[in-house]
Amino acid sequence: MEWVIALLAVGCVFFAAQVIVDYLRYRRAIEPRLDRADEAKQDLRERIAVAEAELAATRSELNPARREVLETEYNELHERVKQETDRQRSGAPPPLEAE
Repeated sequence: MEWVIALLAVGCVFFAAQVIVDYLRYRRAIEPRLDRADEAKQDLRERIAVAEAELAATRSELNPARREVLETEYNELHERVKQETDRQRSGAPPPLEAE
């Protein structure tokens, strides 16, 4: 009966060794892929940082232009309101709108 227990012990040791060997093989096979994935991740982070810097620069260039356009639209609207107010005070008929 001891030989059955000894045989089972040898089988368990063999199985444990096989699991360890399989793990080491898998690790050797997967490590290069993991390294490439880490490099790609770092590359993408750098590209995102560059894109964010470009976006910030573009926004800073765009703000004065946007402000100028808004001021122009405000001045035009203010002038139209002034003209409409003057027209209503004088009792003149409303101008025909061209479509």
